[in-house]
Amino acid sequence: MNIVAVNGVKSWLETRAARKLVLWLLLSVMLSLVFFRELWTSLPTMISPDVVLGQQRASTWGVLALCLLFLWLKRKEIWKGISRESSLIFVPVGLALVASAVLMPSYKDYLVFQVLLASLGVFVALFGKGARLPSIVLVIYGFAVSFPIGVQRFLEGPYQQTAFVPLTGLMRAMGYPLRVDGQWLHFTSTGGEPISVVVTMACAGPATRGVFIALFALMMLDMPLSPRKAAWLFLFGAVGTWFQNIIRLVFLILMGYYLGRNALWTAHYWTTYILFPLWYLFFAYIYFRQVGRPPGIRKGRNLSTLRYQGATSETEQE
Repeated sequence: MNIVAVNGVKSWLETRAARKLVLWLLLSVMLSLVFFRELWTSLPTMISPDVVLGQQRASTWGVLALCLLFLWLKRKEIWKGISRESSLIFVPVGLALVASAVLMPSYKDYLVFQVLLASLGVFVALFGKGARLPSIVLVIYGFAVSFPIGVQRFLEGPYQQTAFVPLTGLMRAMGYPLRVDGQWLHFTSTGGEPISVVVTMACAGPATRGVFIALFALMMLDMPLSPRKAAWLFLFGAVGTWFQNIIRLVFLILMGYYLGRNALWTAHYWTTYILFPLWYLFFAYIYFRQVGRPPGIRKGRNLSTLRYQGATSETEQE
């Protein structure tokens, strides 16, 4: 059995694509060790539970894991692409991507993306058009990383208001006494404990919004919908992601009001990791229901109509 496995590896390495793939891996590791040493020194801290969970960094790692899983599931399609001959015209394109990764200003949130961008540059230089799918996936991951940072830099005030205004409106409509002071909310718990919390831009959920858009893009890449269905589902998902975040904030205030400050901060720690996955599971269920459904079929159509449509599709396949 071991001999068969060794022979299989040897025959695989004899192919041109396999040798180039090994070369890509070696060059990528060398580039990361030479230009991105900070990643390797910071990696134990970056993946520690205190940082990932305590600083709400699980979203980007989760998107990265899903992107890698997507590429693994598409490995046969990628292998077909890299097995073809590549043009030398892609070499300067790949080198430009490597240079962009190296010259990008050093920022801890972008370290993983920089390493992957440099690795993609080598991949493009070696495999040309075969890098199409990995390139798209890296763009999706880069968007998930960049979205909350971009919002913080350019839209911090307006984005914060998308959570602050509905939160205070809902709490007051339900009869809870809140005192508003800028971004601060002040109230007294039922136990008499004064509590003050600040509603920042991060509370408005830009990270989960970026994750939603990234996951939606991956689903569209794998199981595309018609433009009309995609537009309506994306709008539904974006509004739903915003609404589940408002529910989360209301829940946090209620926890503080009835159980005190410690309960509020405990709930703040874990609610994101429960509410958003539950919401996205529901959204994914709706999405999968739409995949492959002919636009003409609706509830209430009679059976003869459905049979006619089925017979028509079979005839077209023949």
